This record gives sequence, structure tokens and C-alpha cells, in this order.
Amino acid sequence: MAQRRIAIIAFLICCCFWVMPYCVQASSTADATAPIDVQQNCSLTLSYVYGGTAYGDVPVQVYQVATVSADYQYTLTEPFASSDLILNGIRTQGEWNVIRSTLEAYILAEDIRADDMLRTDTRGRVCFDDLAPGLYLVSAVMLQQGESHCFFDAALIALPGLNTEGIWQYQVEATMKASILPPVTPDETISLKVIKLWKGDEGRNSRPKQVEVEIFCNGSSYKTVILSEENHWSYQWSEAKDGATWTVVERNTPEGYRMTVEKRDTSFVLTNTFVPDNLEEPLDPPQTGDTSNILLYIILMIVSGSIFVIFGIVGKRNAHEDSK
Repeated sequence: MAQRRIAIIAFLICCCFWVMPYCVQASSTADATAPIDVQQNCSLTLSYVYGGTAYGDVPVQVYQVATVSADYQYTLTEPFASSDLILNGIRTQGEWNVIRSTLEAYILAEDIRADDMLRTDTRGRVCFDDLAPGLYLVSAVMLQQGESHCFFDAALIALPGLNTEGIWQYQVEATMKASILPPVTPDETISLKVIKLWKGDEGRNSRPKQVEVEIFCNGSSYKTVILSEENHWSYQWSEAKDGATWTVVERNTPEGYRMTVEKRDTSFVLTNTFVPDNLEEPLDPPQTGDTSNILLYIILMIVSGSIFVIFGIVGKRNAHEDSK
């Protein structure tokens, strides 16, 4: 009877694991079967199609943010070198999103020109040829669609790409992520906020008394504000909710700090991270994918092992009772 109860419990536990959502992991550079051929040029084909509508004559700009070595290590290109962003050792999509938004702000602040600009054809497709291996930023695009706006988000794309078999693909295709913004409601406003955070400088006397932050609206300078302890290192403003694209960037980042920009809904978090002189960039190659399955497997093994232990104890107890 006891064995039957344990068997039922074990079955129910296994069922719980079977119905849990399974996350398919993307390939990481650790899966690569060969080094990158840095002498081979790449092509990048982008598709601007959303809701069954192909968007033609869309201006698409690409920026080479970094070069890449045969062993998958990124080095910032000259226009982005002063940003001091770390591109190697990134493990989560959230970290890549922060890097992307920081690069977008940096392009505006430094007025960096795109490496290339092409327009989509009638099928909503555009192809960039003869691109050197590296990391590229594709700029965001806002398009009018009747009373609504179709927004194609910016994207960071690695060339070449790595397929599930660990083979480098030098011809990469991608469909750009898009969303439809609702029609503008007259007199409706949106509240935005910029917040300055400091990281890694606790106990040091290196933090300035104030920083200068420039706010951009649709790529043009909107306002410059000063953040300090007096305003709790933050600034809030309201404007018409008309689908405008907002970005912020810190001017003259203090020496010894690395600045990043993270967009959280209608708030922008500017983080200055203190970088010691002896800090070296991590050597781990950039990785993608969800590692949550590892924890799942560990839990499953622990539970399974516990079940077998229980079976053993009950079996011995029953054998002992039968021998009486």
C-alpha cells in the first residue's frame, strides 16, 4: 500500500515537470565548430513586414559597433571606442538591451554617421552586402500608418550568425520587431523621467556634485538638465503623447566611470559605473539563450534521487515485515 502511494506521488511530480514550459536554448559561441573567418564578408537582409503589411521605401541605417576576432571577441570600432562599453561576456538579453539603448543615445550625442543607409523595396526587404564581420546596430524606424504609427525597434545583430549546428552563417536574415502605437488622443500627455544611479564607487570621493544630461526627442535635442543631490539625481517632464521617440544621454561622463542608458517604459536610468584602473574586460565569449533549464534539470535530478531513496527505504521496511 505504501509503495503504491509513493508511486502515485512520483508520477504526479513527474507530471509537474512535463507540463512546465520548456525554453529552447539558442546556440552560443561555445557551440561553434570552427573559428570565424574574419576575411570573409557578410550580408544582412532585413524584413520590414508587420501584420501582413510590407513597408517599402523605409530608410534603414546600419552602424558597425564592433569588429570581431576569430575567437569571437568584440572590439569597439573607432566611433564608439570612447563609450568604453563591455561587449564580451554578456550573458542575458537584458544586458544586451542596455547596451543597445546606450549605443542609440551615444549615436545622437556624438552625431555619429551610419556606415550605410538603404531603403526597403516593395516587399519591405533591404539587403546590405560586403559587411565585415562584427556587431552591427540597426536603427529604429517610426512610420505613419493612417492615424497610428508603426514602430520598428532598433536591433543589435552579430555577423556572422551561428546556427543550431554550430556553423557560422555569413548570410544573415532577420525580421525586424515591430509594434503599432495607438492613435493620438487630443490633449493626452505622457510623463517621462530620467534617473541617475551610481555603482561601484561606495567609499570613494570620486563622484561629482552634478552631471549634465541632454534629452532628445525624435533625434533632435529637446532640453539639457542638471542632475544632483538637490533634485535627487532625477528629472521629470510631461509632453503630448504623440508617439515621439525619446532618448537621454549624459554629457561629459566623469573620468573613471562608464555610462549606460536603460529604458524602462517611460523612465530612463542613467548608470555611472566606477571602473578601477586595473579592471580588465572579461575573456568569456558573448553568449545567448536561457539558462533556466539547468536549474530545472538539477531539481529534477534531486527529486528523482529522493524518490529512489524513499523506494529503497520502503522496500527494506516491507522486506523486514515480511520476514517476521
